[in-house]
Amino acid sequence: MPRPARKAEIRRAELIAATTELIISQGYRAITLEAVVRRAGCSKSAIYQLFGSKEGLLAALIEDVVSELARELRTLDHHDQPIERALHRYASRAMELILSEQHVAAVHVIISETWQIPNLGHSYYRLGPQAAQHLLADYLRAQMARGRLRTSDPYRAAVHFYGLLLWDHLNPRIVAAKSALSAAEIDAEAALAVASFLRLYAPEPGG
Repeated sequence: MPRPARKAEIRRAELIAATTELIISQGYRAITLEAVVRRAGCSKSAIYQLFGSKEGLLAALIEDVVSELARELRTLDHHDQPIERALHRYASRAMELILSEQHVAAVHVIISETWQIPNLGHSYYRLGPQAAQHLLADYLRAQMARGRLRTSDPYRAAVHFYGLLLWDHLNPRIVAAKSALSAAEIDAEAALAVASFLRLYAPEPGG
């Protein structure tokens, strides 16, 4: 990677980290671009160049979660693992990212601010849940073509997968009804979700 591009990547990561820390400690509405650049140790022009606005910073935080999930799926595609093991690895990583304090804080922002900034909610859904489900659907479509899963609508299968994985965890986290899961709990819950998913989408007998 050329040096200027590497420098911009580092600066981007520093600004997102600073924004996340401020969101968690102060809430989105209370933070200013000045506070972000002070914490990140850079100029306000860097925010405009890399993100365009405060809302752009938040969108980038959400995009990073989906980008990490995309990297995980690409890794699965390049390793010919049994599907149960592959999906378990992906499910554990998805839970780790989506149930993290950083992501939950971002979702809190979306919920609280979407009445004032309607496009924020639409952007979050497009860049976050919808994008993740489309990426997973592409992976599941490939597994269906290989006979590892029953042939059906891959996007619907991705929706079912995420429902099994997150329904009883993300909603309670958003309203602070449940605390964060430990690594062992994530592993166990991921295994349970994958087993349930595979019971639904096991290949047809003789297929």
